[in-house]
Amino acid sequence: MIYRYILPIIGSVLTIVLVLVLLISKLGSSPNSSTSKSSTTKQQLAKVDNKGLSDLLKSEKFSGVALVYRRDKIVLNQAYGYADQKEKQDNQISDRYYIGSAQKSVIATAVLQLEQHGKLKVDQPVSHYFSDFPNGANITLKNLLNHTSGLNELKENGKSVTPKELVHQIMDANPNPEPGSWRYSDSNYAILAYIVEMVSKQNLADYVQKNIFNPSGMVDSGFNPSNKKINHLTTSYRTKDGNLNPARIPYLSELFGAGDMYTNAVDVYRFDKALMQGDLLNEQERAKMFDPGSRSTYGMGFYVNPSSYSSHGILGGFNTINTFTHTGKTYIVLITNTDQVSALGKLSDKIYQYLSQQES
Repeated sequence: MIYRYILPIIGSVLTIVLVLVLLISKLGSSPNSSTSKSSTTKQQLAKVDNKGLSDLLKSEKFSGVALVYRRDKIVLNQAYGYADQKEKQDNQISDRYYIGSAQKSVIATAVLQLEQHGKLKVDQPVSHYFSDFPNGANITLKNLLNHTSGLNELKENGKSVTPKELVHQIMDANPNPEPGSWRYSDSNYAILAYIVEMVSKQNLADYVQKNIFNPSGMVDSGFNPSNKKINHLTTSYRTKDGNLNPARIPYLSELFGAGDMYTNAVDVYRFDKALMQGDLLNEQERAKMFDPGSRSTYGMGFYVNPSSYSSHGILGGFNTINTFTHTGKTYIVLITNTDQVSALGKLSDKIYQYLSQQES
């Protein structure tokens, strides 16, 4: 008689257990299948990005290295064209390039780091560091940073020069600068670089290596004011009579703080990423960097565009544009070693447009 009552109970319990097992199995498998689907989608999108972007760059006869980062990963890091036209030696992603004025963002970072650590203030007058600087009491470090100092561009003499000598040449060439209006000049950043040396009591290369390159993980960057031979430095070319010829590299000591730095695309991206993550500057100093100092939209080392920040540099046949979105979700680094693609800004805009179309 007892089995008459027990068996239905056992059957009910087994039914409940079976239902629970099925539910748990379904719940357990859903995230995995969703993750797998999401992962596959990201891989497919990355392949689309890589091919589409590569086709775009080839259509522009791009020669150099292009790096594009989005969706939390590098979707393109590829070299195009020749590092040596005569020997038909291909460019490599590890090759180094001079980036010209794009290095001003590094110098601006160094200055703002020193302010962050209480070593200087960007509102200080230049006369605080050079008592005999023409109109130095009315020109601030901020004026130098955003090119509103009134200083003229210094003509190259084609001679090796020390940083101190360069600063005095700038002073002699600017007897009465009037600050306020925007006037782009390498002279501003030569003075700033020398102030970094004065305040930190280190030469510029040592300070930047310790406080910017190392924290950013930049392993292929440095300064070459003495025009020494640099390993893995690609050759740059200019077009003449329809032919590409090796470009002349100026005396880099004359470009102290404004054009004597070499690097590669990955290191430029690493610098940008470290900057945006707060590894190099706190939020307050970054806000100063990205605040336009005039109607030119130039902040401190970067141009401030409606949705992105950018820096640009030309040296010999080298041409660089470094740009990333305000959100820090997309980074584009284009470094060329020929003058055949001069409008890198337009090319980076096309890349942004392509990425936007892929998102829609």
